Amino acid sequence: MNCQRKNRNKFFIRATISAVVAFSILWIAIDESEQHPVYKPDYNRDSLDYIFEDIRTAGEFGKKENQKLQLTEEEYESIFRQTGLGKPAVDYIIENKKDYEREIKNFQKIFFDGYPYTCAKIGVLTYNERMRDKNGEKVKGYEIVDLRPGDVLVNLSTHTMGYRHGHCGIVVSKPAKGKEAKTIEAIYLGEPTEYETTAKWRSCPTLVHLRISEEAAKSKGYTQAELGELLAEYVQEKCLDIKYGILPELSNIKSDDLRSTNCSHLVWYVYKQFGYDVDSDGGLIVTPADIASSDLFEIVQIYGINPDF
Repeated sequence: MNCQRKNRNKFFIRATISAVVAFSILWIAIDESEQHPVYKPDYNRDSLDYIFEDIRTAGEFGKKENQKLQLTEEEYESIFRQTGLGKPAVDYIIENKKDYEREIKNFQKIFFDGYPYTCAKIGVLTYNERMRDKNGEKVKGYEIVDLRPGDVLVNLSTHTMGYRHGHCGIVVSKPAKGKEAKTIEAIYLGEPTEYETTAKWRSCPTLVHLRISEEAAKSKGYTQAELGELLAEYVQEKCLDIKYGILPELSNIKSDDLRSTNCSHLVWYVYKQFGYDVDSDGGLIVTPADIASSDLFEIVQIYGINPDF
């Protein structure tokens, strides 16, 4: 009997030691993988002056001929690779900002240099990066360009046990003068879906700002603006105060109503009500990265994340 007890004790001790060693190795690997979580381009920062010259020339021609400015696809791609600004953001800045050259160059600096940030614990095993000043106070980065109802925001600044799952939310209003745009998000376990603002998004060192593409909207008879407004109305009417669920895909199987959700499931669910499956890999579980990779969206703006994700 004593021998059996001793053997069990030895087995338990060995199993415990093995588990601790395995966990330690995993933790070291996790720590190593988190050393450089925010992407910065590994290619050259190039001048965009030749494109600005084309814009000025096209602008003068357009005024005479009453035509709207159109850059070439190559020029849009060059600006995107240098600034993280997609075509919708570029068009918005050129049309609405008097000194659009300075604005675009500011975004180029952000894209290449990034923001200073720190990583803080927000859960038992969950951490989140936020931009902070030298005193440790949260700071807001430059504006998120041309926010509209129905747009989706994704960051990869949240990670648990080395898994950089990120977070996402859906925009439900444009920013009023001097105020942030509103979003609806599922944030924490134990907390229901609720209104947030884009203030916290501007303190994230990583961001992908998405909008349903014109082609996707037209495929179901909408304009981008119409669909965006409908999405924002739906999420406000049907998806507030819904409890947080770790695996809502399973808890909602036998219900026509939304019983539980999480950040990425919420975005997927709302778009699904209008006939769009924004889960890019079609798996059982939808993640923020799955949504960011969906070809139903176009990128409005990106920073801190590889544009080739």
